[in-house]
Amino acid sequence: MTAYGVDSPAILGALEIGVFLNLVIFGVVAFQGRLYFQNCPDKVGLKLLVGSILFFELCHSVASCHAIYFLTVTLAGIPEQQKLANSYSLALLFVFEPLVTGLVQGFFACRVWLLSGRTHISLICWGLCLLRFVGGVAMAVEAFLNVPLELDYFHLQDAYGWLITSTLTFNAVLDVLMAVSLGFYIRQLYTSYDLPRSEELMHRRAAFTIQTRLITSLTSIVIVIFLQSMKHNLIWLALYIVLPKLYSNSLLVSLSARPRNRNTVRALLGY
Repeated sequence: MTAYGVDSPAILGALEIGVFLNLVIFGVVAFQGRLYFQNCPDKVGLKLLVGSILFFELCHSVASCHAIYFLTVTLAGIPEQQKLANSYSLALLFVFEPLVTGLVQGFFACRVWLLSGRTHISLICWGLCLLRFVGGVAMAVEAFLNVPLELDYFHLQDAYGWLITSTLTFNAVLDVLMAVSLGFYIRQLYTSYDLPRSEELMHRRAAFTIQTRLITSLTSIVIVIFLQSMKHNLIWLALYIVLPKLYSNSLLVSLSARPRNRNTVRALLGY
């Protein structure tokens, strides 16, 4: 058991910062969701995908708020060394994160397949998606089983740090692979039309795609670094709380940008 308690900056302070950033980015995600439903007349399947992601993000945000309420209000007055550092609402975050991440990564894996037309690259992406999702589900199961054990505040990362590290490593590798693949095939797509100013449009789309995928990849890598170098605090968990919002935002921004991109291409063609 650690020498400091739940109320220390390394535990409660880190979680409060993570939840605060999570709620700020949720506001951005909600705004992007509104823009999507307002401007994108897509098929029902895609709208259900976006609606499901927004619902999971709402549940994720509510669970994160309840986790802070539990630690700061419900446990108020209990001696610090007797407080639990985990709760079922905090464990719920490990449920909604792989759901959101899996849906977003599955969407971009499908986009790789549509743009490339190459089955082997798509199968690699889908295989990594499956491994990452299974790892996320395993993390969720262990997080729930870990709740009664959390008088030892760091049992989860001490006993299952390898699982968290492996899952997030798959996550980073998949994001890099999709960033490189999408950037390459978007470049080929616009080059084949040889439109006026197509080079500028192609660079803008490829750069945006690579940046959004690399942001999530780098976040996963930083979480692993913090987990391995500072196991006995929850800074890694604060970043992990924010991770699904980065995925949702990347998807919604990508979808909401399509009408503007279509108008740009039509203008180049003189329509």
